[in-house]
Amino acid sequence: MLVIDELDDGTIERAGALVAREHAAARQLRPELPAAFGDAGICAAALQRLRDTGHRGLVITSAGRAVAVMTAMVHENPAGRYARLPAEGVAVDPDLADPTEVLGTAFGDLAAPLIAGGVRRYYLLHAALPRLAEALSNLGFGRDVAYGVQPAVPQHSSPAVAISSAVAIRVAGAQDLDVVARLALVEMRHRSAAPMFAPPQDPPLAALAAEHRTLRDTGAVHLIATIGGREVGLLTIELTSPAPRLCPDGQPYIGPTATLPGARRQGVGRALVGAALTWAHAHDYQWISVDYGTANPLSRPFWHNAGFSPAGYGLLRVIDGTPAAGPPG
Repeated sequence: MLVIDELDDGTIERAGALVAREHAAARQLRPELPAAFGDAGICAAALQRLRDTGHRGLVITSAGRAVAVMTAMVHENPAGRYARLPAEGVAVDPDLADPTEVLGTAFGDLAAPLIAGGVRRYYLLHAALPRLAEALSNLGFGRDVAYGVQPAVPQHSSPAVAISSAVAIRVAGAQDLDVVARLALVEMRHRSAAPMFAPPQDPPLAALAAEHRTLRDTGAVHLIATIGGREVGLLTIELTSPAPRLCPDGQPYIGPTATLPGARRQGVGRALVGAALTWAHAHDYQWISVDYGTANPLSRPFWHNAGFSPAGYGLLRVIDGTPAAGPPG
């Protein structure tokens, strides 16, 4: 029998222990995942931070043992209201042969009041564990984003990154923020194309430049690629990850990237990645991470071929409120 409890002072310790157990299992497959989340106390502290910032959480128990924890909070984005279920607040007993039932129990109870309030989009992040991925697929979640990781080695040491001599890379200065914004907009517009079909975004260049100025002021590095003196590509190195459980702790993270359509397949992206790996290694980092849309026909194969392999995923479920048609016949 499954018992549902709120994530509160009485359940947070066992919930943290469950997150740590699941994370230890994930690190057996992906040892570059942050070691800190293997500590139950650190996981409990992360869950407490989620509570403090407005997340509601549930703990599912079977025979006195915590078998699932799930947290969510409602956010706004250009597509409207959605609930985000962060990786540090989602875990399931790694010993379960099929976690579908316990995850379904948690999601059903957690999402019901949000659905009643009009929240139809649910975005869940999780570590790359095969049975967990299959169970979430059983519950109607589809893969949207992968979080890839690779060692930070200099470009000449990386067999996955062959650099074209025609492409030059420079670190952008404050005077380049208009160029950065123009190239970042190329990526944003690309996401709304087939087969991704993301909601169209077309912010003013001045607003984008301001966003990247803020990134730069907080330590981010913008790399700009040129061919024949023309700016054709961008890669942003950020110093914090938006998914702390899925990316190596304290290591750089690749943010907005883009290549002008007319400059693709000329080695621009590989040159940018090579420069990012070299920068990370020169600054004594061991790993570098990136996220990319799994439906993006340019990004997914590019990042795989550049040496990044998935350590976690972001999944999306949209509940439209329309009764589903039954199977034919």
